[in-house]
Amino acid sequence: MESVFFVKEYENKDLSNHIIFICDHASNHIPKKYKKLGVSDSDLASHIAFDIGAKNFTINLAKELKQSYFLSNFSRLLIDPNRKEIDRELIPASSFGVNIPKNLNISNPEREYRVNFFYENYHKNLENFVKKKINKHNKVFLVSIHSFTKSSKNFDRGVEVGLLWNKSMDLLLHIQRNLKENKIHFGRNYPYSGFHFNYTLDRLCVNNDLKSITIEIRNDLICNQKGIKKYVTLMSNIFKELLNE
Repeated sequence: MESVFFVKEYENKDLSNHIIFICDHASNHIPKKYKKLGVSDSDLASHIAFDIGAKNFTINLAKELKQSYFLSNFSRLLIDPNRKEIDRELIPASSFGVNIPKNLNISNPEREYRVNFFYENYHKNLENFVKKKINKHNKVFLVSIHSFTKSSKNFDRGVEVGLLWNKSMDLLLHIQRNLKENKIHFGRNYPYSGFHFNYTLDRLCVNNDLKSITIEIRNDLICNQKGIKKYVTLMSNIFKELLNE
């Protein structure tokens, strides 16, 4: 049976601190039995199914810093791990104007199966992984990686990076200072309007006093190896300072 997540641990014995890079929307994978949920191949390859570029960026960043990553292995069209279980968009009936036929009128047993097998399985394993790292390291930082779309019918986003924060501003202030120095156009709690954070990080931080942040990178900037290398270099230099505190 396929795993709903991928995890990799790199250990740097010279460092007492550790970063876990989390990518909730790493994959557009949908098991064969769902018949692509009735959507086209082109839609499955688009941003509605996953965060374009986020997986490779996360893997390369963790490898460069010798830290850890935890990735989803299912499409958010199947069920979105970054939503509350009561959220109407947990299993979307449509996304960016695209209907998801096999998510319409979904039965209660099927909904319960997706919640238990994909959603809770993903979150519980992630929680156990975080606990293991907390017990092993002096400080553990949680960094959730996402990507966002530059343009659509109703918007055109020029910002390169969005920094989403909730209770703690420590990582926000450190990262935004460095982005300014590198002349990177960024926005706070962007590209979303109003105050929006990240369900996965909120859930992980309920019982743990952990510094966390969500980093959103515009997907056209990390859609190839050249772009990924640029932003991995940028972000690794920023996070090295935290690991050496």
